[in-house]
Amino acid sequence: MKKRILIASLAVTFFGVLLLTLLFTDVFYRNAVDSAEKQLKSYMNFFDADAPFTQEEAESLAQKTETARVTFMEADGTVVADSYAAVQGQTREDREEVHAAIADGAAYAVRASETVGKNMIYYCARMDGAGGKLVRIGIPLDTEFAFFVDALPSMLWFLLLDFLCCLVFSWLATGAVLKPMEQLTREFATAKGRVFTKYTELKPLAKKMNEMNEEIGRKVERMREDGRIEKLVLDSMEHGIVIFRSLSDVLLINRTAARLLSYEENEPIPYFADDMEITDLLAAGESASLYRKIGEKDYNFRFTMGEPNVLLITDVTESMAAARSKDEFIANVTHEMNTPLTSIKGFAELIAAGAVPPERVQGMARTIIKQSDRLANLIRSIINFSAIDSDELPDCEVNISELIAELIGGFEPKLRQKNIALKLDVAQGVKVMSRRERLVEILNNLISNGIRYNKEGGQLAITLTGGKEPRLIVRDTGIGLSEEDKTRIFDRFYTVDKSHNGGGGGFGLGLAIVKKLCRRAGWTLKVESTLGEGTAFCIEF
Repeated sequence: MKKRILIASLAVTFFGVLLLTLLFTDVFYRNAVDSAEKQLKSYMNFFDADAPFTQEEAESLAQKTETARVTFMEADGTVVADSYAAVQGQTREDREEVHAAIADGAAYAVRASETVGKNMIYYCARMDGAGGKLVRIGIPLDTEFAFFVDALPSMLWFLLLDFLCCLVFSWLATGAVLKPMEQLTREFATAKGRVFTKYTELKPLAKKMNEMNEEIGRKVERMREDGRIEKLVLDSMEHGIVIFRSLSDVLLINRTAARLLSYEENEPIPYFADDMEITDLLAAGESASLYRKIGEKDYNFRFTMGEPNVLLITDVTESMAAARSKDEFIANVTHEMNTPLTSIKGFAELIAAGAVPPERVQGMARTIIKQSDRLANLIRSIINFSAIDSDELPDCEVNISELIAELIGGFEPKLRQKNIALKLDVAQGVKVMSRRERLVEILNNLISNGIRYNKEGGQLAITLTGGKEPRLIVRDTGIGLSEEDKTRIFDRFYTVDKSHNGGGGGFGLGLAIVKKLCRRAGWTLKVESTLGEGTAFCIEF
């Protein structure tokens, strides 16, 4: 501290003395210029305006002024005579003082003379009585730097005296100021956080130190609590987050990311090292998003490269499944609509062109009507499927036993057409919380499928049991389902019959609607089937 005080005081006084020296140098230099200008003006009075502009006259005027250089010039700046050098015939119009005198009548200039080789001050005047000829008188003048050099010895003596004064000042300052401060510091070290001092001047400082110490303690405790909460929040996040500088320099990783990346503390992230695309991305240092499958789920790895790098891992399984489902839905709708539209358009074009015999027109018209009905049914099924999500009407108690009895009569023509035997085992008075139209949709779809995919002369059994957990089973003896069909039977537009010719009458939306309604109501939907033997759908209400 003593050394710092000494250096600081020396620096301040040194720059002060230097500044004063420069200031006085400038003042003395300006005074010298002013004096030289007055002297040159007085020298100009020695010149006789009627005298000839000759070399002899120039040298005579120079002798009268002792040290001055005298130059006579024409009105355009061409030298006529010069007392210092033989430069007759040369032009001096480009000289500052000459150029200004031609324009204004008289001018001063301080510059280094190329002819004399010294710093000179010139006074040039235009003699209007002599046809505008010019007379220039110049005398040597020390530069401002020369004035500064002349002042250096005095400045060095001042600096030596300054050094001695600074030594005394630093000794006094450390004795008067630093010792009480050192004592205050020692008390702070031994007082376990609180300090006291007998010096009145230092009591505000001691109080402030105590307040700062208490505030720091509170902030440290708050930081610990914030760190604990931050760790709790990060570890509770569904998304994974990693902040790292390199593969082996991980600054922060939450529990989700550590689990997904198989990360162990103080170890490089093995998932990064094993994935060449991620390794190349980190080497390039460019931000990017990658998709990776870990286990049964899809994840988005979003890298934000910088200092440090940040990785955000997001579970996108549902969104990607929704995107795939949307694409499949659009493709299936397009395909299902294309078949009836193609038939309608083709037959309509033939009829319009008159290329159909009259006896076939009626048959084609029936086909157009049939395909139009099929297209309308498809559109209605799609609307029903989409409307389920926006249906917010309240549920009520519905007697499903009575509903089955009402609906089964409408299927008798189709049952007789395929010679299918119907077996009913329906408990009476079974009620569930739902809405009538929803249960009608479920029953119609299950019974229609039981008839459509049944065999000629087969059997359709409908069983309804009561109790606390009612159960509905619709069992047929039809074509059955393969293992692949079992996993996809509830997908939209998936049908066991791949012909799409409308012969079967199904669009693949019936079971998808059944599943959606059951899931919305919280019911359990199961399917049991053996290929070639039959299928049973079971709903546990």
